[in-house]
Amino acid sequence: MGGQTDGGNTATTPWVSDSGPQQFAMGPAVALNDYEYSYTVASQDQVLAIASRFNLQVDDVVRVNFRCSDYLEVQPGDVLDIRWPVDSEQIGGGC
Repeated sequence: MGGQTDGGNTATTPWVSDSGPQQFAMGPAVALNDYEYSYTVASQDQVLAIASRFNLQVDDVVRVNFRCSDYLEVQPGDVLDIRWPVDSEQIGGGC
């Protein structure tokens, strides 16, 4: 599961969709289009729970948002791009 060549939903991947606030993923989300959200990290949020809220794996969220930094240091107020990663988004790539 995970990874996209075009960054969007396809017939072979689960939909990126917001299942709503849950424990450790309480921040607000704004749909940008049919496959991407903007998510603002809330106090006590964790990347694992944020990924789960959107039907993604942690690695997918990390590849898009934390290629050059430690995802465990996510802070309230950080804005994350929630979508499938594209092939060029590799952890540590382009740092």
